[in-house]
Amino acid sequence: MIKKDFLNTLQWSFVIFVSFYMITYGAAKFTQFGEISEYSRPLFSYQGMDIMWAFYSYSKTYAVILGLFEILGSLLFLIPKTRIIGGLVLSTILINIILQNYFYDVHRGAMANAITYQILIIIVFFMNKEKLIAMIKSSSINFSFQRKKIVLRILLILVLLFVLMLAQEGVGLLLNILKI
Repeated sequence: MIKKDFLNTLQWSFVIFVSFYMITYGAAKFTQFGEISEYSRPLFSYQGMDIMWAFYSYSKTYAVILGLFEILGSLLFLIPKTRIIGGLVLSTILINIILQNYFYDVHRGAMANAITYQILIIIVFFMNKEKLIAMIKSSSINFSFQRKKIVLRILLILVLLFVLMLAQEGVGLLLNILKI
């Protein structure tokens, strides 16, 4: 019983720690980036981190949306029933942050923080492995169907993929017409 209580306390510590910082980072996105006009030199004259910050400064709405997802993921992570989903949302964001930090040569402290949060989320996933496994099993597609129907299903999938590709092109054409 003492071990279970300790593990529960440890999990809550990890969850609160990660959620607090990710909510803080998410809220900071509302004011973090400057104006794109601050980047008036030729692009090649900037360091990687400056280029990344210019990218976020160009579309503050994009940065705010990312921040909202950081906050949403953190809130979901705090609630035991939605912890796995919150961890998946945060993991998606953190993996992107880690990659950006690496490829745009962002301060190593920022990368260390993101890696630490991701490791803690993985540990929380491990602590909730039964829920995670049940979630994966409940969402998996059952492909056990009769052999006669396999060809028809494959053809249907190919037709649907073709229709989706046409629809995708249509959306692109519409956006061009509307100049969006």
